[in-house]
Amino acid sequence: MPKILVGNQGNSGGNQSTSSAAKLTYPQGCKEINEELPTDDLIRRLKDIAMAFQQMSQEEDNSCYVPLALFLATDFFLEHHSRDVRLLVACAIADVFRVYAPNAPYQHPSLIKRIFLFFIQQLRVGLQDPKDATFKRYFYLLENLAWVKSFNICIELDDSQGIFCQLFSLIFKIVNENHSEKVKNFMLDMLTPLIIEADTVSSKLIEIILWQIIDPKK
Repeated sequence: MPKILVGNQGNSGGNQSTSSAAKLTYPQGCKEINEELPTDDLIRRLKDIAMAFQQMSQEEDNSCYVPLALFLATDFFLEHHSRDVRLLVACAIADVFRVYAPNAPYQHPSLIKRIFLFFIQQLRVGLQDPKDATFKRYFYLLENLAWVKSFNICIELDDSQGIFCQLFSLIFKIVNENHSEKVKNFMLDMLTPLIIEADTVSSKLIEIILWQIIDPKK
């Protein structure tokens, strides 16, 4: 049975309100998370929560976990000083998009934009070096975002092209010979739909792409 605990739920803009409390339902085996927890304890609990979301199926009724999903997208987690906390939160939120597709609980445009810029930040931190001890979890984030085509949600945002420019620039910057073909293919799978399925492509994004194709010395 899911466990119900009292926790704080953020608003649509991602800011956490410490004065208003909402009942958060946690998956079985997961413990409460809050601002007062020491970082090591928070990381351990987030690992369980991230794994729980990873194991959830779209066929199940997971509506009781929507407040928890919203709580993970608040300032405290998105701006946490710990790299491990941010990575685990990113993986959990990526699975939220998969589990609740096509109706993710994040509806406010400003929050959606912030979450996807947060994803880009995490990919920047840990996707460059396949030899890094935490690379497997960053690869999981990439694989999830590519498989679900999560970035497609941003197509409807007013600033979609700005987000895509950051994403394309990042991937072109960090991809290297140490990445396997599997990693490179997931990068392509994440980027390609943003060109094919968008109604328009900004001149800035076209410039970023062409810069990778055309030798600037010619």
